[in-house]
Amino acid sequence: MTTPTGPTPIWVVMPVLTAPELTEAAISDVLAQSVPMRLLLVNQGVDDAFRLRLERIAEGHADRVFVWSHQPPLPSLAATWNRALDCVWAAGGEVALVVNNDVRLSRGTVWGLQTILERTGALFVTAVGVTAEQFDPAAEVCLTTYFDSATDRETTAAMKGGPDFSCFLISAACHRRFRFDEGFIPAFAEDCSYHRELLLAGEGSRIFSVNLPYLHYASSTLKSLPPAEADQIRRQIEQGSRQHYLRCWGGGVNHERYVVKGDPTSARDGVTNPELQAWVQGGGDMRDLINGWR
Repeated sequence: MTTPTGPTPIWVVMPVLTAPELTEAAISDVLAQSVPMRLLLVNQGVDDAFRLRLERIAEGHADRVFVWSHQPPLPSLAATWNRALDCVWAAGGEVALVVNNDVRLSRGTVWGLQTILERTGALFVTAVGVTAEQFDPAAEVCLTTYFDSATDRETTAAMKGGPDFSCFLISAACHRRFRFDEGFIPAFAEDCSYHRELLLAGEGSRIFSVNLPYLHYASSTLKSLPPAEADQIRRQIEQGSRQHYLRCWGGGVNHERYVVKGDPTSARDGVTNPELQAWVQGGGDMRDLINGWR
């Protein structure tokens, strides 16, 4: 790998299992960003023909696109995110975009997310998935509305929502402090658990989405698999990820009861994810809630 010149590229992590055409479109959008990019494609068990397509793309973009192929594949999406992000930090990265392979991005998406993260002191910032009718790939990203008052934090606070984990920019500081829970096998709910951990740690105001739209073909992985294989994954989710979430938080997604992860003695009322998020968005200090639980 040669040493780049000019601005330091931002790494992108893209796990891939299915959907070759959608994946290639997403790759094209990543490489067309207005800031320099380096893309790490993580092969989650694609077939041989798809793997060769990915490797040819990497060969055609030397020092910009790289392919990891794990045999056997890593057991969970969270494990994939952790391993790939560890690699990015080891390579000197300070932020990384993690994105699904079934998305389309406008040219200024990464620049916009990076600017907002840096200027607000956020740990984790995401775009917002929209429909094909709502998405304009040629739209310019304008951040004036986010930073047109004396205080950046106040301006952004009125415009942010809950995080969207299909297109997120995460800082090294965030991931070193909060790693993804690899017990969510094979996937599902690791995002809700991660958000909850930051909320309960008093960092809920530093993980959010902003109105930067991207197109997300939701559930394309399951939709593109043979029915029997898709049904098997759904069963694994029910038996694995959903049960793990119950053990962690004492209730399903948005029905949580534990204040301390995995500790039934910490069960409280009024601590679901939406309730915690509403408290943060209303300007409340999580320390006040935490002190009230003790």
